[in-house]
Amino acid sequence: MRESLIKIFLKKNSELNLSAIRDEEWVQIKHINDSLELTKIWVIKSWMSVCDIWTWWGFPLLPLAISYPDVTFLWIDSVRKKTVAVNEIIEKLELKNAHVDRTRIEEYNEKKFDVITARAVAYSDKLLKRSYPLLKKGWYFLFMKQKIPEERNLLLQLIKKYHLTLEQEHEYKLYPSDIERVIYVLRKN
Repeated sequence: MRESLIKIFLKKNSELNLSAIRDEEWVQIKHINDSLELTKIWVIKSWMSVCDIWTWWGFPLLPLAISYPDVTFLWIDSVRKKTVAVNEIIEKLELKNAHVDRTRIEEYNEKKFDVITARAVAYSDKLLKRSYPLLKKGWYFLFMKQKIPEERNLLLQLIKKYHLTLEQEHEYKLYPSDIERVIYVLRKN
């Protein structure tokens, strides 16, 4: 099904210019492999509620939904172009466990989640300010970021403000000359 995701994504990308990545190999490496890096440090269970916010055109949502068909994933974003495109990809892949809610994160109030993921989006202060109310107490944020010392320092300051615990920092590269990346695992106390 990952091959189907790549083909559907590239077709949609040619129509809407979703990403600068234009070939199958790089979609696999930079979108799918990066998304699935979460599975190296986190075990997603069928009873967990997972929300992906603001992320790159359905990544990590789509690879995770494919990999964990028994888990329900929700993606929240307010940009119509993005939500329509991801919904169309979900329909073409016939994923029954992935859903999109086009709304602003700070306006979403239907439920709280066990896990919130965010990949390559806003600085941690903006992410936490808007998504903090959506996470259940005792559960986890998984922030996928470029490794930048200033961002890490900001995150360490925010941990105190938001009563979080930094449980893990998973550093990685997708290929030898890639940028340094990190996944921050934060628990809400």
